[in-house]
Amino acid sequence: MKAQTVRKPILFILLATVLVSMPFYASPYTITTFIRIFYFGLLSLSVGMLIGQLGVVSMAQTAFFAMGAYVLGLIGFERGFPSPWADIIGIVFTLVAAFLFGMISMRTRDMVFMMITLAFGQVLWSLGTQNTSLLHGWLGIVGIRPHTIFGIDFNIQRNFYWASLLIFIICLALYWILIHTPFGLALNGVRDNPRRMASLGYPVYWLKVVFFVISAFFASLGGIMMFYNTGIISPSAMHMSRTSWILLCVILGGANYFWGPVIGTTIAVWFEVLVSQITMRYNTIIGIVFVLVVLFSPSGILGIANSWWKRKNRKSKNQINTTQNV
Repeated sequence: MKAQTVRKPILFILLATVLVSMPFYASPYTITTFIRIFYFGLLSLSVGMLIGQLGVVSMAQTAFFAMGAYVLGLIGFERGFPSPWADIIGIVFTLVAAFLFGMISMRTRDMVFMMITLAFGQVLWSLGTQNTSLLHGWLGIVGIRPHTIFGIDFNIQRNFYWASLLIFIICLALYWILIHTPFGLALNGVRDNPRRMASLGYPVYWLKVVFFVISAFFASLGGIMMFYNTGIISPSAMHMSRTSWILLCVILGGANYFWGPVIGTTIAVWFEVLVSQITMRYNTIIGIVFVLVVLFSPSGILGIANSWWKRKNRKSKNQINTTQNV
């Protein structure tokens, strides 16, 4: 037990050292790939936290992912509204939209919730593709670049990488703290038995709405990071294919584990990069791998690792008991 307690901080320190120092030894392509992992990781986190804490699958997170970026592009890039106010307005607009939609969607559950969030996402996707006067249709909004803040030029890749890494770590820390607060424990109770929580006096409906808004915040932040990194926001960011891909990332890592969305996104992004260098039909191969994982391990990669670890501990205990009996 002591060895395990010491091992975890050491592993975190080593991982933090590798990530922070990466711009000094990794190629620009590798840095770009990790930036993708950070903003898609926030989107996956927004999906995974709803599955893990409330037991619901939201298909609207890509809409929130794109919404803040669209607002930022419209008022910040095209109309010259100063930063960081344009960014803040984009996030606030997304949170208000998530609150209003959450008040409707959180009155449903299970398959009905999934379908109503899917419908919401598809409505916004259709709006993005068909509105050419304001949203520019399929072309989207093109040309925004990161700003210089406090003398730090975030157009320089390593600076943008460090900023993205910092935001990603802060969001993970906030989520970790949140799920260990009384609010997070109440959400677990709502997930397991909402009627019992309501009978105990908890405002079940409003707990779900507030958490839905929090998940939209993470998605919106990821979308703004992507907009600054790529310089474009278009309807493809909230296409059904992107929604399915993010959901598969969460399932791949393990939807019921804290690190599941992060692990799943990391593997999926790197797997896509590596396979696309081998064949043009990489989407087919990625789809087959995802299907196999879902079929043979619904709990994801972390579920496989957890089962293996339990079997190993059980075997070790049995050996110790056998030795003591002898």
